Amino acid sequence: HPIETIENKCGVRIVEYDVRTDSCGAGRWRGGAGQVMTAEFLRDGGTVQLRSMDRFRFPPWGVAGGKPGKPIHCVFNRGRAGEYVVGKTEEISVNKGDTITIMMPGAAGFGDAFQRDPEAVRWDVEQGFVGREAAEREYGVVIDEAGALDAAATDKTRRGRVRENVGSDFDFGPEREVWESVFDDETMGELNRLLYTFPKSVRQAKRRAVFHAAVPEISKAGSGTLTDILSDTDAVRARL
Repeated sequence: HPIETIENKCGVRIVEYDVRTDSCGAGRWRGGAGQVMTAEFLRDGGTVQLRSMDRFRFPPWGVAGGKPGKPIHCVFNRGRAGEYVVGKTEEISVNKGDTITIMMPGAAGFGDAFQRDPEAVRWDVEQGFVGREAAEREYGVVIDEAGALDAAATDKTRRGRVRENVGSDFDFGPEREVWESVFDDETMGELNRLLYTFPKSVRQAKRRAVFHAAVPEISKAGSGTLTDILSDTDAVRARL
C-alpha cells in the first residue's frame, strides 16, 4: 500500500524506508536486496500484528558458488531506551513514540562473486546495495572513498584470494550447517517416526517441545544466531 495511505489510516508515521545494505547474497549474479522500514506509532494502546516473518533462523542459500542472503531482523525502539530484538512472534503492544524497524531478508547469490563485473559492483556500492567493505571482502572489488573503482587494487585482490566454496552446488550458510550437525537425517527421521505415533492434532506441539528441550534458546529467533546457541553440539545432543 502507498505509505501515505498507511499513515492516514493506521496512526503511524514511516520514518525510514530504504535499501538494506549488504542484505543480498554475493555472487556473479548477486541476490536482490531486502528493504528496511521503520514505523513510529502516534497513539497509545496499539497492537502490531506480525505475519509471514520467515527466514529468521536460516538464510536463503547460495547456488553454484554464490553466498547466502541475510535473514530477517526486527528491532523495537532501535537506538533508544528499551531497545530489544523482536524476533519471531505474532504481535507486540506499542504506545505513542515507539518504533519498530523491520530489516527484510535478502536473496542469495548465484555463481562466483569474484567473477562479477567490477563496474557492476561499483554501481552496487553507489546505489547502496553493497557496502565498500563488503565489495572488497565478498567480490574482491576495491572502491575508494570517492566511490571510484580502483582497477589495479581490484586485480591484485582477486588474484590473491583463497578459493572457498567456488563450484559447490549450494552454500546453506553456517546456521544450516551447525543445525544439521545435530539434527541430521537419521535423527530427524527417527523424530518424525515417533511423532507419527501421536494424533495429528498434537504432533506440531510435540515437535516444538522436543526442539525447545534440546535447544532452550531456540525461541529467541532473530536475537542471535544458531551458530551461537548450538556451539556446544554435545550438550544439545545430550538434551535431545
